[in-house]
Amino acid sequence: MKNSSEQSSANKIPDKIEDKVKNKTGSANSKRYLILFAIILFVGLAVHRTKQNEIKKNLIYVEVTHPLYKEMIDAISTTGSLIAEKQIMLSSKIPGKIQSVSVEQGDTLQKGQKLIQLEATELELQKSIAESAQRSAASVVDEENYKRHKILYEEGVITKAEFDKIESEYKAATAEKERLEKTVELQSEQASSSIISAPFSAIAARILATEGEVIQAGQPLAMLVNIDFVYVEVPISSIHIQKIQKGMPAEITTDISNKKFHGVVDLIDPVADPVSRTFNLKVKIENQNHSLKPGIFAKVKIIVDKHPKALTIPKTALTKKESMKGKWIYTIQKKRAYLKEIQTGFESTEDIEVISPLDPAILIVTAGQHKLYEGAPVSVVSP
Repeated sequence: MKNSSEQSSANKIPDKIEDKVKNKTGSANSKRYLILFAIILFVGLAVHRTKQNEIKKNLIYVEVTHPLYKEMIDAISTTGSLIAEKQIMLSSKIPGKIQSVSVEQGDTLQKGQKLIQLEATELELQKSIAESAQRSAASVVDEENYKRHKILYEEGVITKAEFDKIESEYKAATAEKERLEKTVELQSEQASSSIISAPFSAIAARILATEGEVIQAGQPLAMLVNIDFVYVEVPISSIHIQKIQKGMPAEITTDISNKKFHGVVDLIDPVADPVSRTFNLKVKIENQNHSLKPGIFAKVKIIVDKHPKALTIPKTALTKKESMKGKWIYTIQKKRAYLKEIQTGFESTEDIEVISPLDPAILIVTAGQHKLYEGAPVSVVSP
């Protein structure tokens, strides 16, 4: 029995050794797999990092925006100078000596307000003398006496010679009366001409007269302007004149103000200038606060058409390629840039209308596109 037990124990020893060997072998294989997996993972990560670094190295940094809906206009731009709605140089109808000047340069005047008074004593005296002579002449004219003698002549009571004398005296007296009436009218006109008044509400732009000065008839004495409305007078080429109609709106800017003024086309010359071959046009602007002054240089934009809700992109989005005609932009899809041809409409200083199909939600490149190519990887940066 002892031998049998010893034999059984002896048989179990090789089995244990074999199990230990197997366990050691399995453990070694597991370690190999783990090492192999770690190597593969490390290599994969290294390759991924290399690719990512390569992609980052090749990234092109760009600025982008979305298309926007804006009002766009078709306008004709030109330049000109402001002129007053009304302007006049006052002068005297008669010679004389200036008694007083009632206004100063820059004063606001009402219609009929006196500016200059000439000495009028002599004129009033001449008027009085003429009126007196006219009254005397009128008293000499006896129309009833003439009519009575005419009847007597027709009835044969008086001779023709007698009637001719009466008629001649009557006609001479009548002519003298009419002559003196005209003299009175002339003297009255001259007396009234000694007062020089504003013919319309205006501003005294220039006062050229001084008290005590002796002036001649027709000599300039004062310049008046009314600038409640002003005009911009501009030339328009024959190419554009057909687009413009009276009443079209216009936008006006000047070098002295950042304010934008609004006006309307008020006058279009029907005939072109023979030298420049352009048409003169006047744009009327309301100017109740008198901020616009005659002589100022102005820029005018006449609006001939308007698109209230146009899809627009910045002009900086347009890209040029030597091999491609038309207008192109770069759009961004899945962090890559792709060229897209567009058709355009109205333009402004900064924007351009897109009339071909374009998704308003798409991103378009506005800066950095000179480095781009089809499918280029991009990184968006803030402007």
